Amino acid sequence: MYQRQVDSRRTFFGVTLIVALLACAVMSNGVVQASDHIGVYAGGHETAGMGGGVTYTYSVELKADDTYENKSYFIMGDTLYEFIETGAYIVDGSKLVITPEGQDAIEGTLNSDGSITTQVKPSQMASKRTESTLIPSNIPAAGVYKATLQGATSVEATLYLTHQGEYFYIAVPGNDSEAVHESGAYSAQGTDITFKVADSDTTFVGTAQDGKVTAPFIVSAMMGMRMEIELAK
Repeated sequence: MYQRQVDSRRTFFGVTLIVALLACAVMSNGVVQASDHIGVYAGGHETAGMGGGVTYTYSVELKADDTYENKSYFIMGDTLYEFIETGAYIVDGSKLVITPEGQDAIEGTLNSDGSITTQVKPSQMASKRTESTLIPSNIPAAGVYKATLQGATSVEATLYLTHQGEYFYIAVPGNDSEAVHESGAYSAQGTDITFKVADSDTTFVGTAQDGKVTAPFIVSAMMGMRMEIELAK
């Protein structure tokens, strides 16, 4: 009688253990599958425009709540233009289907190298979408920062840090004098951020924290000197 009780208990615990392991495996697989694609993907392209080429840079964020956000930027003249599109998405194996709000579903792919391929609308003015492959990006400092600087004349400064490690800076004075345009690459480590100006050996260092970037930028094209300014999201 005692032996049968022992065997029964062993069988019960064995079955329970197997069920628990299977449940953990299923949950684990679920988490992996659910989180594999969540995150920010970045890309861009260049196209012919008025007075020359226009460079579009954009990101698509696939969120945990099955919604997505596409942010696209381009510079024309002295202005940084922004376009934001939101909607829902579903993942079916390697298939990625996004549905912009109020529009039809668009089919793309989750690629084996971790990138995604989808059709992006680069601006509000774009007549059609551009198929693009976007790569994963994890740069918390990326985004648009602005500041209004007061002096002899007010200056509107804009700093755009892309999700691919590029930066674009514009300082537009309020008296219609020449604006400052600067671009290049940046890298962020902790709160430190290092900028390297395109086509030069010039580098400078600042900080990025709490939604603000503080660094020495050129405010006046006429003066040409750098001064430390703070820009905020």
